[in-house]
Amino acid sequence: MTEEEAINKNENISPELVSDETPLNQENELPNQTENPTSQIENMEVHHHPDLHHKQKKWKEYLLEFAMIFLAVTMGFFAEQIRERHVEKERLHNYFGSMVLDIESNIVALDSAINENSKMTLKYDLIVKKINTQGDTINRKDFAQNMGALWYRGFTNRNETFEQMKSSGSLRYIDDFKLLTAIMQYVRATNFAQYRTEHFEQKYYTELFLPTLYKNYDLTCKFFLDTAYTNDHTFINTLNNHSDILNGKDAEIFKQDVGGALMLRLERMRVSVTAYKIAKEHCNSLKELIKHYQDE
Repeated sequence: MTEEEAINKNENISPELVSDETPLNQENELPNQTENPTSQIENMEVHHHPDLHHKQKKWKEYLLEFAMIFLAVTMGFFAEQIRERHVEKERLHNYFGSMVLDIESNIVALDSAINENSKMTLKYDLIVKKINTQGDTINRKDFAQNMGALWYRGFTNRNETFEQMKSSGSLRYIDDFKLLTAIMQYVRATNFAQYRTEHFEQKYYTELFLPTLYKNYDLTCKFFLDTAYTNDHTFINTLNNHSDILNGKDAEIFKQDVGGALMLRLERMRVSVTAYKIAKEHCNSLKELIKHYQDE
């Protein structure tokens, strides 16, 4: 093609179709936009869509899948149960160790209550028998010296570990029925021993026994009721010359009031000592069972 023909050909192209960036061929002609249409179509990428139509599974395949899922869930459940039981067993072992400490503390408190109440029982029994044999005359000062300082020795149950086990639900992991029964009996016995202290011993001591003695003693005799004075031997010796003799009706009133209060105090202490002894037996029995259970 001559230069003149090329110029005429380019003049026939609309200027809107030609930009500054449109490349020209070696002959200053625009490339033919319609050349090789088949080749362009062949070079286009083709996207193949997946076949979404699944084939129908056999019922055996569904059954196998269900069995595998069921087996996996079941094995996970049993594994969790085994892990939880192992953790609870370890916790139960720690609880029993703490419960043994509570039991030993209760045994010490029960021994003290049994010994002190037994001593007072013997002492009060002799005093009440003596006052009963006296006639119309009572030496109130000698009576006060023989009675000495007054106190009561009760029992406070230590059961923090059992309450923790009950609130946490750990009791259900005890698989030894004999041990579980012993724990329940121990709790009932120690609670009853404390009940005897609070509702019989302490209540009677503070509401009846002490007021009766203070009502029937004169001021000098009242010093013998308090250990703060009886332990001060220098002060107590100054009371040796005190004389306090009751005769006739006054002696009879003293005998009935103080003697009656002593009789009731003796009855309450004897019942309390019996409750303390029963509680101690359950303490020793449970302690041995726990030791045997932990050694297994």
